Amino acid sequence: MRRLFGVLACLLALGGGAYLAEREAHASIDGVSFEGERAERGFSANEATYVAVRSERTPHGPTESARSTDGSIRRDERRETTRREPLTSDEARARHGLGEAFADGLVLTGATPHRLILFTFDDGPDRRTTPRLLHHLDELGVRAVFFVTSQRLHEPGARAVAERAILRDIVRRGHVVGNHTRNHRQLPLLDTPEVLAELGGTERVFEDELGGRAWLMRPPGGSRSPRVDRVIADERYTQVLWNLGTGDFQVRDADSVVETFIRVLSRRELENGERGGIVLMHDTHDWSVEAFPRIVGWLRDRNCQLLEAGEELYDIVDDPTFFFAPRGDAEPGAVAPMARPDPAVIARRQAALREATAQRCGRLATR
Repeated sequence: MRRLFGVLACLLALGGGAYLAEREAHASIDGVSFEGERAERGFSANEATYVAVRSERTPHGPTESARSTDGSIRRDERRETTRREPLTSDEARARHGLGEAFADGLVLTGATPHRLILFTFDDGPDRRTTPRLLHHLDELGVRAVFFVTSQRLHEPGARAVAERAILRDIVRRGHVVGNHTRNHRQLPLLDTPEVLAELGGTERVFEDELGGRAWLMRPPGGSRSPRVDRVIADERYTQVLWNLGTGDFQVRDADSVVETFIRVLSRRELENGERGGIVLMHDTHDWSVEAFPRIVGWLRDRNCQLLEAGEELYDIVDDPTFFFAPRGDAEPGAVAPMARPDPAVIARRQAALREATAQRCGRLATR
């Protein structure tokens, strides 16, 4: 019976995205770089970046003795010791890839009046599909957030070895990873030790392969409850939901994924005033991997029209910086306000994006 409820909860949570279908960071569109915005908002690409180091064993996570048998971090062992030491380029890349700057945030929904687009991919890595997606991302100059389900990565055999290597490659290529639990179970149906075990299972893989834990997480199916929100907040995670579903878990062809994305994007703008947001896709489906470059192509083509009309252009960002808001003293399940970045930052990004878009659209016009 409990399993039946779990299946029903998952279908209901994901089905909500299908219903909606009916109804700085670093911009990567056309290769425009915004490293200055990254530094301005707390990021640095400097190989000797100085940061607070957590844990005596590793700068990225708790010691093994700090973990309880269910995989969670014991409260009495999570005191932070702070010292200053330089990071190597590899460590800085891993620190960004683990999303350390996004700890302790409000629940992110993706709501924004700006045309900011963040791509996220759930349930991987999968050796059959994720490498092709990474190739597309590199070709297009886009960065994304990957929410990892780690069940397969715990299994013996060649597949787990290959997919752990893909996990490392995701971070090496400049993407961010987040926790999507070990077994993709609906967290409100679990007791608290089980929730911690689900989180801890993926934390252990991250520590083994990336040298530390992640700070972003996405609850399977988007299923939440006040109790689970408290547990997740106690673990210092920032929950990342989405407002731009693609329905790719319900279909079997790329055309449907692209059409759903365009339809949802239009409805969000018309009904909620949300002109951008966080896109939900899955890197475990062939049709999703095929649809992704087509969606980026559509956004870039649409920018040609928006440029001519003098409107704000779609700006693909590669991490949640513009959507993030610190939790502070708010309740664990409090939702972040609509993302409204500094107008001066948006203006600078749009100016560079308009220049790149004008060049691209001009090339297209002469073909």
